[in-house]
Amino acid sequence: MNRIKNKSSKKNDNNSKHKINLKTVKIIFILLFILIIFLAIKTGISISRWQNLAQDMISNSPSKVLDTSGNVIAELGNNKNTKNISISEVPDNLKNAYISIEDQRFYKHSGVDFPRTAKAIFSYVKNLGSSSFGGSSITQQLVKNLTGDNSSKVTRKITEWFRAFAIEGVLSKDEILEAYLNVIYVGPNIYGVELGSKYYFNKSAKDLSLEECAFLAGINNSPNSYSPFSDDDNSEKIKVRTKAVLDKMLELKYISETEHNEAISKVDSGLNFKNGKIENKNNEAIYSYHTDALITEITKEIAKAKKISEDFATNYINMAGLTIYSAQDSNIQNEIEKEFEKPRYSLKSQKDPSVTSQAAMVIIDHKTGQVVGCVGGIGKKETSRGFNRATQALRQTGSAGKPIAVLAPALEEKIITPASIYVDEPTTFDDGTEEKYSPTDYNDYRGAITVRQAVESSQNIPFVKIMEQLTPKTSIKYMKKMGISTLTKTDENLNLALGGLDKGISPLELASAYATIANDGVYIEPTFYIKVENSLGKKVIESKPKKKKAISKEVAYIIQSLLTEPVNGSKGTAKYCKISRIDVAAKTGTTNDEYDRWLCGFTPYYTAVTWFGFDLNETINFNRKNPSGQIWANVMKSIHSKLDKATFQVPEGSSLETAEICLANGLIANSGCPNTHTEFFLKGTVPTNYCIEHTGKLPEQNNTSVNTSDEEDSSSSTNIFDELDNIFEQ
Repeated sequence: MNRIKNKSSKKNDNNSKHKINLKTVKIIFILLFILIIFLAIKTGISISRWQNLAQDMISNSPSKVLDTSGNVIAELGNNKNTKNISISEVPDNLKNAYISIEDQRFYKHSGVDFPRTAKAIFSYVKNLGSSSFGGSSITQQLVKNLTGDNSSKVTRKITEWFRAFAIEGVLSKDEILEAYLNVIYVGPNIYGVELGSKYYFNKSAKDLSLEECAFLAGINNSPNSYSPFSDDDNSEKIKVRTKAVLDKMLELKYISETEHNEAISKVDSGLNFKNGKIENKNNEAIYSYHTDALITEITKEIAKAKKISEDFATNYINMAGLTIYSAQDSNIQNEIEKEFEKPRYSLKSQKDPSVTSQAAMVIIDHKTGQVVGCVGGIGKKETSRGFNRATQALRQTGSAGKPIAVLAPALEEKIITPASIYVDEPTTFDDGTEEKYSPTDYNDYRGAITVRQAVESSQNIPFVKIMEQLTPKTSIKYMKKMGISTLTKTDENLNLALGGLDKGISPLELASAYATIANDGVYIEPTFYIKVENSLGKKVIESKPKKKKAISKEVAYIIQSLLTEPVNGSKGTAKYCKISRIDVAAKTGTTNDEYDRWLCGFTPYYTAVTWFGFDLNETINFNRKNPSGQIWANVMKSIHSKLDKATFQVPEGSSLETAEICLANGLIANSGCPNTHTEFFLKGTVPTNYCIEHTGKLPEQNNTSVNTSDEEDSSSSTNIFDELDNIFEQ
């Protein structure tokens, strides 16, 4: 009795478990159905976008990069060993072999083989998600090869179904099969059946025998596991797999029994493998630093515009035969590269002789935001897509940060004018911390000097005093407007005035900030490309850099004028940057212990920034000279040598005013003042007091509005109220 009872109990337990399993399966299928509906709606929105991408990619052609002169400077995607073959040249036995073993209902389904997929789903549910989906059709496999998405997520698989349906809506079965046979992996960095045929049999795919076709299709699930050229003896595995394909072809009536038996006999005798010589393209091509940065930018831009992953975007770039219009001016790029390859810039580290100094340079056309030249390392470039210091290195800026951290915001906020006087002497500041801040000057202290004089010789104390009035928080607000994205809360301290930063700034972002000053106060997001077109000439993406007004055009011009002092002034720190017939604005920068050396500047044509140092901080010893300055001067003089004369112009419609200033006190000069300068001021900021330190005749008028009209007769622009103001001020 007990035995019978136990059997009955066991049976009931099994029934209970069975009901639970069925319930679990139902719940999973319901959830899966809901997920499919959700993804169907979401994916449906992007179907046409995906179809366009797929149609571009089936060409399986590398993309070309053109410089601004239309020269091809790079081919992207040609690092793979591949050679396309037309479906008309593919023998029926090869097509049928792949269809037999990979997707026997290929010509009957609309992208997804539902019976096979249902079995795969049931297997997935039965194993509670521990097994992979499997069951992919040839169309699905093509989708996976195009997108580069190999994840095992359920959502990925369902998205793949919809993409398979979509691709079948725009491509014929033959087009799908042709694309598939040209992109599949068949051996060590070998893609497509044409090169696969050459690699294994030293012949074209169109000349393959039946058994050779069966072999090639058979290894599709794991080509390297069936290599006849491996050190391991894979002969038995090859025979078993090849016979399995032949058996399936016979079952599906693609071949006769006689053909099957003859092929089996040849397989048993051993296939005649001949290793065809294929050029090894396993290593990626080495492009310029500019092209490296361009690839990074357009990959992100395409991914964003097409709402795809960056892996997918990379595949698209490498396979769609695009024409990419780069912003690289190869004449400028070549000049930078030539300078960076000079041995004198390669300094050996005192800590590790195997390590050398590094440098970076970025040149921007500030009128467009286009980066026309870019180098991110010393010496000849020998790595593909390596570390690009021009765009990726974050460094302390030293005094090179003063124009954007101090001058621009303080002038805009009317805290200073170029004639403001600050006493340059040892000073201790209360920075809101327990430790007091006591910066020093790089050069001798100069006593009471104007802002213009402080810029000329790059004195530190006046700038820290200005920052104290301005506040670091306000400074950071303006720096962000000029494109600096790496500032943190920690940077809200007075050391910001001298370029002491938490993370640092990249040469690219510092160049874009200086370009804002050169571009009359308008920030333009830097870009490395102009546009990208597909093989039919249709626009894929176009560079539309963000633009915003960061500072007024009047403030920008005042800074342009101030930054000519380091180049032209008697105490200037960048006098070697002078260029004949062309105005130059420049600012040097040196960090503590001379770890970083900078030269940042611009002309009416281009903005350029150069950094020099070691990747790991180490003092730079370059014959007491600034290596960044040497690089900057040599490159900029060369690229400007054939350009027309150009000067910084007061912006059209400007409200700037001028006045003759006594440099001893920053007041309106009289005829007895020994050192004076005609200074620019924002409207309403001209000093109202006259110099009484020196005796002499007072000027008849203390300030003049700057006339930017093209008319020679200025009477038409005379403002009677301005004249009255001048009379009353006197």
